[in-house]
Amino acid sequence: MVRRVRAEGKNVTDVAKNELHRSRAWAYKWLKRYDMDGLNGLKDRPRNGRPPEVPEEKLSKIRRELSENPSGWKAKEIMNIIHKKAGVRYHEVHVYRLLHKWGFKPKVKYHKGDLSIRHQRKRRNSSKKS
Repeated sequence: MVRRVRAEGKNVTDVAKNELHRSRAWAYKWLKRYDMDGLNGLKDRPRNGRPPEVPEEKLSKIRRELSENPSGWKAKEIMNIIHKKAGVRYHEVHVYRLLHKWGFKPKVKYHKGDLSIRHQRKRRNSSKKS
């Protein structure tokens, strides 16, 4: 957005509304941050909030341990590891947030009824040909 407005001379409102489907105020907020701090102004800033219950050093050790296992982990297993190593019991939803933050993909169980649309179409098309 910044490049389109500053380098290409596009109208802020048009870029925000038509290309990004965002408000004009949103666009001006980001332009102001860019104007004040350059590219660093576009990075996420620390936010206020509740401090983490587990120190970052312990979480990074747990993260390393998780990344060493190529087969993956279930959220409940990770919940138990955190509790065992750090003494804190996180809710399963928070464990998923941590996994996402760390760049891990959740291990998803396959349920027979959960066929994707693509697979459903394949099954339908193959039954029509028979």
